[in-house]
Formats: sequence, structure tokens, C-alpha cells
Amino acid sequence: MDNSYQRTDRIADVLRREIADVLSREVKDPRLQFVTITHVRVTRDLRNARVFFSTLKEGEELEAIRQGLKKASGFVQRKVGSRIHMRYTPHITFEHDELFEHGSRMDRILKDVEEELEKDEE
Repeated sequence: MDNSYQRTDRIADVLRREIADVLSREVKDPRLQFVTITHVRVTRDLRNARVFFSTLKEGEELEAIRQGLKKASGFVQRKVGSRIHMRYTPHITFEHDELFEHGSRMDRILKDVEEELEKDEE
């Protein structure tokens, strides 16, 4: 059997899908409308899950989203626990995934450099 795709990875994928579904269909908090679950990391003992999310919101809106996710985490954990069959439902902690922000920032920098090179060629 191929060990490169471990049980924790499979469980993380299932959790990501289920958490995203619960957030989009069952959580009624308007602050969480524009949240995307990007990935989940589960500890080896399957007791804790770090759920990474992204959003286009910034500043105070991002902080409101963090508070909304913190408030909804118990509800989400119970709903996910009723959907998946595990001995223990992992404790869910939400964290902002800044990877997309870094990527868009790098994209803007590269576009600026490209525009500068085009100006220099003219």
C-alpha cells in the first residue's frame, strides 16, 4: 500500500468538504458568506484539526469573519461529527490562510515589474 497518502490526509480531505458544506448550508451567520475552506491539517492522533480559510475581506471585516468562525466552531464540530463516523470528532480551530494574499501580492509586483520593463523598452 502507498504510504504517501496517509490516513490523516484522507480524513483532512473529508473534513474540508464537510466543514465547507456545513458553513455554506447550515451556518446562518452573514459574516461567513464569503469564506472558502482551503485546506485542513489534522494531528496524528486525530484529536485536533486546523482549518484554513481564505476570504477577499480585509481589516475589520476579516476580524469579524474570524470572530464568526470562532463562534460557529462548536456548531460546525457537532454537525461534522454527526456526518462522519469516527471515535472522536477533532477539535476544530480556524486559521486565516494568507497564501492567496501572498500570491496576489507577488502577482501585482510581477505586473509592476513587467510594466516598468515595457516602459524601458520604449
